[in-house]
Amino acid sequence: MPDLNQLYKQAILEHNRNPRNFGKPDEWSHHATGLNALCGDLVEVYLNIEGGVLRAVHYAGESCAIATASASMMTEISTGLSVAQWQHKFELFKRLMDKNSQHQSFDELGQVNTLVTVKKFPSRIKSATLCWHAMDAAIQGLPDATTE
Repeated sequence: MPDLNQLYKQAILEHNRNPRNFGKPDEWSHHATGLNALCGDLVEVYLNIEGGVLRAVHYAGESCAIATASASMMTEISTGLSVAQWQHKFELFKRLMDKNSQHQSFDELGQVNTLVTVKKFPSRIKSATLCWHAMDAAIQGLPDATTE
């Protein structure tokens, strides 16, 4: 059994206990659903994009602590960015979370870097990346995303 104290670092626990931007907003311009069929994580991402800027980023659904924390951190780091800026951060996040990558952090990702700890448990990487793929799908106008 993995050492849960190591896996769920303080930032991950805090975002799981007190998720930011959680809940379906009254209005949104873009939406996508992400499903990890292997573990049952379900995340819905709701975006309000105006003039190429992410004015509001919310999520809802039922997921594990890692998926919840990742979604919470993602909404905080994304709100107010241009779509192009977000896509750059998404590329960095994918590199950070790649199980074959030696990257341990990127300055531009801030607290999101704490999610790198899940790379020690490869089956959990999909939990951490699901919401990011759902947000990418929403931006592209796609209804669904997976981590496959």
